[in-house]
Amino acid sequence: MNKIAIIYTTFLRDNLEKQTIESILDNWNENYVLLIGEQGLRDKDTKTDYYNSLNNKNIYRYILPFDYGLSASRNFLVEKANELNCKYCLLTADSIKFLQPYDLQTVIDFLEEDPRRGIVGLNLRRRICWEGDLELKEKGFYFEAPQRELIEFKNIVFQRVDICRNFFLATTKCLLDNKWDNNLKLLEHEDFFWRLKNNSVSFVKEYGTDIYQPYQVFYTDYIKGEYIEDKPKEYLKYRNRMYNEFKKILEAKYSFKFSWIYSPGFKKRFKR
Repeated sequence: MNKIAIIYTTFLRDNLEKQTIESILDNWNENYVLLIGEQGLRDKDTKTDYYNSLNNKNIYRYILPFDYGLSASRNFLVEKANELNCKYCLLTADSIKFLQPYDLQTVIDFLEEDPRRGIVGLNLRRRICWEGDLELKEKGFYFEAPQRELIEFKNIVFQRVDICRNFFLATTKCLLDNKWDNNLKLLEHEDFFWRLKNNSVSFVKEYGTDIYQPYQVFYTDYIKGEYIEDKPKEYLKYRNRMYNEFKKILEAKYSFKFSWIYSPGFKKRFKR
């Protein structure tokens, strides 16, 4: 199996960070490389002893500027994954707990069957369902329940979608071709998947001809993580900027008054 870079961002949640790091280590795979983007340190690093105690050569921890932002942190870590020759990235965060050792080979095989497949979203317990089709309308982003036919591959069901939760397996190339917007420290989710849907890239190497299409996004509930609700006061102060500061940036970018618009049935999870 190819090396898989676990892209892990953390900010001002030290207790949660240790809890979810331990869940990854408890369910470790020899093909994993854990890349941690720490953007919550103002000056002194108080966690050096903890990370030294882990004694795992495949953990790389990067001290990023304070409040570097989700987008910039992820882009930085994906670049590091590429430098380490990791063909795949598993996107996660300090709020996501691994529940078991994951067998990702079938998901990788599914991605490799068609080079246009870029992302497979994974199930995340205790978190709002984001899997669906995405449109940009006058009043904001419009979400619809998935409409396309299910694909069964090696006894696992995949649903084609435009957007999924921020717990997914992606090709590193897809994430390099479609970077997050560094101006959006928060509220980056919809923007990333909307641009991914509309960003045509070249697949000439794979097909031997000039084919320009967007990457495809899928979802499967075959692999499950668990979202942990933990928002300390200081963390929440920064997070709440999404509803004013970063909402304004997004509105200026798309020339609309931002809101979320949901079609009936959007929040129903897809089931086999």
